[in-house]
Amino acid sequence: MAKKSKDPYKDVYRILRKIPNGKVVTYGAISRKLGISPRYVGFILSRNDHPEKYPCFRVVRSDGSVGGYTINGKSNSRTSAQKRMKLSRAGVIFEGLRVSRKSILDDI
Repeated sequence: MAKKSKDPYKDVYRILRKIPNGKVVTYGAISRKLGISPRYVGFILSRNDHPEKYPCFRVVRSDGSVGGYTINGKSNSRTSAQKRMKLSRAGVIFEGLRVSRKSILDDI
């Protein structure tokens, strides 16, 4: 496990800005890199006030499912569908409802 991040919010947002179009990373990959819980990564992403600057929609579950997506303080099946649509528009490849392994970055 990596050394625990001193400023997890800043570090998570820094990682988000490095994810190129057509690619995603997993909550687990970020958590391992920063030495924090994947759930804490999700919590940090749910508090993102600047999704246009920090593309939190580019983070998915390790099984390739899109996971949650918070818009205006709400996360439900509609917001998850919006996340899937944003990922598709950004060039992410899907196999059914899951992101293809081809689109998941292993090294962040």
